Amino acid sequence: MKKRIWVIAMVCALLAGMMAAASAQTVNPLESELKRSVLAGKTFIGRMEGFASDEEMENGTLYFQICEIETYTAAEVEALQAGDVIVVGGDEFEIKAVKQDEYGYDLTGKYYNIFLYKNDEGAYYAVTDTENRFYRDVFGFSAVPGENFKFLDWSDPEAEQPAELTLHDLLERYSKEEINSTADNTEFSFDENGNLAQVIYRYSPWN
Repeated sequence: MKKRIWVIAMVCALLAGMMAAASAQTVNPLESELKRSVLAGKTFIGRMEGFASDEEMENGTLYFQICEIETYTAAEVEALQAGDVIVVGGDEFEIKAVKQDEYGYDLTGKYYNIFLYKNDEGAYYAVTDTENRFYRDVFGFSAVPGENFKFLDWSDPEAEQPAELTLHDLLERYSKEEINSTADNTEFSFDENGNLAQVIYRYSPWN
């Protein structure tokens, strides 16, 4: 009798354990409302700086740096003369000569030239003779891809449309150093909940 009671007790304990396992859940912290207010529904340029993922690279967290193009006020640029200094990319560029044409300004320095063009807002941005723009870091952040995340690879200059790939493709290529993400070629967009919706990797001469 005692043996039967012991067996029944063991079976009950086993069933209870199985039921507890079946009802187990994982609770994650709420997403930051501040982050959501900054990112939701917006698109940025920047660079991917790393990731953390599961072994299969099917789920993960991506790390980015948001960047913006350095710009200058029209009044300051249009007043530039030989002997003045303009700071580009954190370096002081001493101007030896200034030439203006219909497109903007050509600044001659000691070793190279810089060209200044107007953007749609009326401010100027700088470009080197090798078409290199100058960016500043704004802030870094981590992002979890949403359920419908897309990796759009448009790094082929001959392609008319980007290749639509997955998070796994992005992480695998990044881990193999097949992606050289910079502010010139990387764009990322967020859905209305602040989740990462897509990453576009475009062609640039430095890919």
